[in-house]
Amino acid sequence: MIPVSHSFAARLRKLREERGMSKTGLGKAVGVSTTCVWNWEEGNTEPRPHNLAELARVLRVSGAYLEFGSDRNAPDDGAGCKVSAAPEESLSSVINDAKQRIAKLAGIGPERVKISLDY
Repeated sequence: MIPVSHSFAARLRKLREERGMSKTGLGKAVGVSTTCVWNWEEGNTEPRPHNLAELARVLRVSGAYLEFGSDRNAPDDGAGCKVSAAPEESLSSVINDAKQRIAKLAGIGPERVKISLDY
């Protein structure tokens, strides 16, 4: 059993309080009800992926930190790559690396690889 202090619910509550936000304020910022935020913080439910991404954006942390407590604990994508970038990596460097890898696998130039993000 995971200790409550190390749970998603505990991290969410701690981050919300550190940011000086109420449950209502966080709910409005994320686009969900106060009850929804309350249920997340009580550990009754977990956010859907799009809400998790919005929570991370509003609370200014990575989704992996919010969900797992550390980017190092994020699951890999099946190809040996962590789902989220390490804190020292920029988004543009991760995208450029991905373009290079995709281009190499596809046998095309990296300038032909287009990556789109929805978050």
